[in-house]
Amino acid sequence: MTDPQPLYVTGADARYARCLHQLFGAAHRKGWTRDAQWVVYDLGMTLAQRTSLTEHFPWLRWETLDFETLPPHYPPHHGNYAWKPEVIWREVAAAQGPVIWMDSANIPLARPDAMLAHVRDNGLYLLRGQAPIQERCNPEVLDRLGAPRWTWGMRECVTGIVGLDATAPRIRALVEDWANHARDLETIRPTQRIERHMNDQAVMNALIAGPVCRGEIVLPEEDVDISSGRPTRLLSTRNKLKPDFPLWAGFLARAYYRLHKRIDQFLYRLDDFHLDHNPFWRMYKEEFILHYKTGDGPTKTIKAPFGHYYADPFLIEENGILWAFFEDLNYFDDRAALSALPLIDPQGRTIPVLDPGVHTSFPFLFRHEGDLYMLPETGKNGRLELWRCSHFPAEWQRHRVILWDVNAADSVLFEHDGRFWLLTSLESPCPGGMYRYLAIFHSDDPVNGDWIAHPINEKGHDVTARGGTGRNAGGVFRHEGRLLRAVQDSTAYYGEGMAFREIVTLTPEAFEERPAETPPGLEMSEDEGVHHLTRLGDTIIWDQRTRH
Repeated sequence: MTDPQPLYVTGADARYARCLHQLFGAAHRKGWTRDAQWVVYDLGMTLAQRTSLTEHFPWLRWETLDFETLPPHYPPHHGNYAWKPEVIWREVAAAQGPVIWMDSANIPLARPDAMLAHVRDNGLYLLRGQAPIQERCNPEVLDRLGAPRWTWGMRECVTGIVGLDATAPRIRALVEDWANHARDLETIRPTQRIERHMNDQAVMNALIAGPVCRGEIVLPEEDVDISSGRPTRLLSTRNKLKPDFPLWAGFLARAYYRLHKRIDQFLYRLDDFHLDHNPFWRMYKEEFILHYKTGDGPTKTIKAPFGHYYADPFLIEENGILWAFFEDLNYFDDRAALSALPLIDPQGRTIPVLDPGVHTSFPFLFRHEGDLYMLPETGKNGRLELWRCSHFPAEWQRHRVILWDVNAADSVLFEHDGRFWLLTSLESPCPGGMYRYLAIFHSDDPVNGDWIAHPINEKGHDVTARGGTGRNAGGVFRHEGRLLRAVQDSTAYYGEGMAFREIVTLTPEAFEERPAETPPGLEMSEDEGVHHLTRLGDTIIWDQRTRH
């Protein structure tokens, strides 16, 4: 039995009719019309435009929408794009195989075989953009359509090309929901919308965020060719032409867009290269410096050698000597390991502590039943690990993995009301590293016990902060009977500042916190660039970002 022919669907009004000429011409040249059907919706073209397209591309099937029978926000001139899910659903509802929506300004660049294979194997084909969905979809819409908050950092999917398996019940239901939600103007284009709300695309992302982040829908690992250093080679998007652009000059337009995108993509790759391979570029943009003080004594600075910076300091006392453990970033290795030094000799040679082969930071330390343990950040290896000190300060053994398949940052552990609590910051799935949310786990044994997820984890607490606001900025401690949490406050850039929150309620069923005043003696946390602060006894140590 042969596979059913793919059906390609597109549409335009008079403003984009000229774009269809270059779409259909490229589709024919690249094999997208071979053993396939094409349907084009006339959304308001002139008779001359439609006649020209029919003469040049006689293999098209034409359809129209009766806007008189649809809600008043559907006509294209309103700019709501509500008509688009309607068109796609009409074709999916009647189809028996792959249905591919193509925006009129697309230009195919390669054969569609890989795309069609993904549609047949996985049901849905969408390309990724660079922005997280909460920056392209009004948060009220995300809530209304049930997108879990912990998914709001997911990188958006663009709907310039949408591949669908019309035989898959789940995909058919998805497209029908998309079309039904488009009928509500407040959903597809809210009155109080964010600046970059993307209408039909926003609704699609709200509907798929949960299934995609839970692995129930598998998307291709491909980016759209806008603002990306790793664009798809399948097609070029947004090649817009004015209606009166001459047909004979089409090759000039294609050349212009191709050159423009090549330059854009080169600049993105160049920026990625600098971030990943140019230590001097990172030195220019990022530096942290450690400071500490004891009681009312003077503030002292721990200087890092050339090519390094120190950050995320924690204190521990061993045999009557106070030690600082911290992240030791090597610009030339483009990653950090952990180091330590005694504060009796703060300018002495640091002692390497832990280097598991991935970027390592935030060496949170705690003692339990006479042993010293560390909960370092090693998010790049996809797990949160617990290490035990076998010989202080430099010999550590991995005791166990606490959390698997997560990118956990800035994890702290403390005891409260007879239980042990783990507060960490988990990366929102597929975010490009931008958004995180607070996650809480609890156990009756911090070393060997099972860690139980708190219900707050599903609510995506703090996921609305792009730069890291809400991430732990040191430990949780008690002050005048109150439980305080130091948090990062990074609105404009990472490492901008920090603040304190009081944990008002913490039980296995509930969590509540609120802003708190800076405790006396910790006023340095109010300075610009303070990113992390901890104290032990009357000694306080903190880091400060000096370049950004």
